[in-house]
Amino acid sequence: MSAISIDLAIEYLRAEDDDRELIQGLLEAAEESACNFMARHLYADASAKAAGRADAIYLQSQARFTYSAAIAAAGLIYEEDDRLSAVEIAEYDLKHAITQSEAMSLGIVLTPAIQAACLLILGHLYTNREDVVAGAGTMTAVALPQGSRSLLAPYRVQMGV
Repeated sequence: MSAISIDLAIEYLRAEDDDRELIQGLLEAAEESACNFMARHLYADASAKAAGRADAIYLQSQARFTYSAAIAAAGLIYEEDDRLSAVEIAEYDLKHAITQSEAMSLGIVLTPAIQAACLLILGHLYTNREDVVAGAGTMTAVALPQGSRSLLAPYRVQMGV
């Protein structure tokens, strides 16, 4: 579920209510993009943030349990390459779960600046279906700047994506 209401998104885009499903998907993608850039989860309010932190603790403990079981199972694999591959996959899954739980623990409640950044991203996704715009009647293509990053940068906790 989005931290930003779908009604606000539709109003921001000045779109028709018929596009609600498309806009909801793009809104979720915009929020995910902002979260990935900040390496933090986005919460609608303080109670959602508290619940997210509790979920993060559970996620991390489950990931460690799953990792231990995967390592034990890998130890039973006779072929060395297959065993090393199984260990590598288990390590990747653990690192991914820890990264996710850290993003949840470091989560932030939606601020006006983050909301504006998400809406900028949403507007970009809704209006531009490509990363570049080809000039009319020319052979040039221009990359579209994204001002959302300057709004999100102060909230970034690590140099991620």
